[in-house]
Amino acid sequence: MRRIINLLILPLTVVLTPSISSAQQEHGCFMLDGTGNPINLGHLCSNNSPTQTIKTPRRHAPNKIDPDVFSVPIKRREGGTPVIDVQFNKKYTFEMLFDTGASLTIITAPMAKTLKIKPLGILPFQTASNNRIHFEIGSVTSVTAGGIISKDLDIAISPSMDIGLLGQNFYNQYDITIKYGTIEFRRR
Repeated sequence: MRRIINLLILPLTVVLTPSISSAQQEHGCFMLDGTGNPINLGHLCSNNSPTQTIKTPRRHAPNKIDPDVFSVPIKRREGGTPVIDVQFNKKYTFEMLFDTGASLTIITAPMAKTLKIKPLGILPFQTASNNRIHFEIGSVTSVTAGGIISKDLDIAISPSMDIGLLGQNFYNQYDITIKYGTIEFRRR
């Protein structure tokens, strides 16, 4: 018995789009980082010519300042979650996780001791893993990150966490964009 195979052959279409490229403006072997600053890669280049250190950034911050947009640099990530610097009471700066899932800002017991927080009571919380835990509750005079200031902010105090969580009660009036190296807050 013979099998007959029908093949459908479609024509291949290639679209060429012209693009404009510019020559390298600086001499040497380098690349630009995420903010447009050059990084010397002379040790990786195969030519024997000396490389130059490029001192001027290629990209500059925009001149237009938007009073409704604030930006906070991300210091590092822990398990993918951004870590930023947060200032309390205009005096103490702590690293905190920027936690989009936390409704309340949570600080560690050592942070509470440094800030001299007097607990006002204890409240139960439901965790993402569906556990019910109890935290002491207090208040701080001010919390600042990237130019955003929240006054008289309620906080929870965790007896077991190693790093605090900056929660939604700090940034709930802003739309958030988490970028590669910064978190952008845009006032609603």
